[in-house]
Amino acid sequence: MQSIRTLVRGLIVCVGIALPVTAWGMDCGGGHSGSHSSQHGAEAGLQHGAQSSHENDGGTGHEPTAMDPVFENYFEIRASLAQDSLKDVSTSANALAEAIEDSSANGSATGTDESREKDQRALEAEIAATARELAKKTDIESARVEFGKLSTQMYDYRKMSGMSSDDVHAFACDMAKKIWLQESDDPGNPYYGRSMARCARKID
Repeated sequence: MQSIRTLVRGLIVCVGIALPVTAWGMDCGGGHSGSHSSQHGAEAGLQHGAQSSHENDGGTGHEPTAMDPVFENYFEIRASLAQDSLKDVSTSANALAEAIEDSSANGSATGTDESREKDQRALEAEIAATARELAKKTDIESARVEFGKLSTQMYDYRKMSGMSSDDVHAFACDMAKKIWLQESDDPGNPYYGRSMARCARKID
């Protein structure tokens, strides 16, 4: 009888130790069920974030990628001016105008409000007109003046379109009293070029 009691106590001790270690191994030791659950949780969070973003844009089906040609051509113009060059500025400016005209024609307005949509259409037309004027410039100083106008319009367009400031950064040159947008957080001043490349204050 004594030997049976000893054996039972030993089994209880073994079970008492084994269960917590098994549970710890599942949660912290890379167990499949815990890892699989976390992965599904992350995927669900991403899907929810995407859904929330779509709901916040007014349910218009606006795709941020529709703006890419507009901003990409703008960024190319800025990069050229920051290097004191007019290379490809005319080509990029005309391409920007065409891209935003196409975007406007395809109904890219982000708001369901009629007044807001009208405002965005008007802004898109102004951007196209300014870009066409910029494309005509043959000297860098007048190109920079026109680029300043375009940048102010593009800043408003970015706000109206709902593009994140994490994707498009806004800077100001206090000496030139102008702003510009960049795809990176590393400024390159398009108004003074290489002589004052770092003359920049991040505003957004």
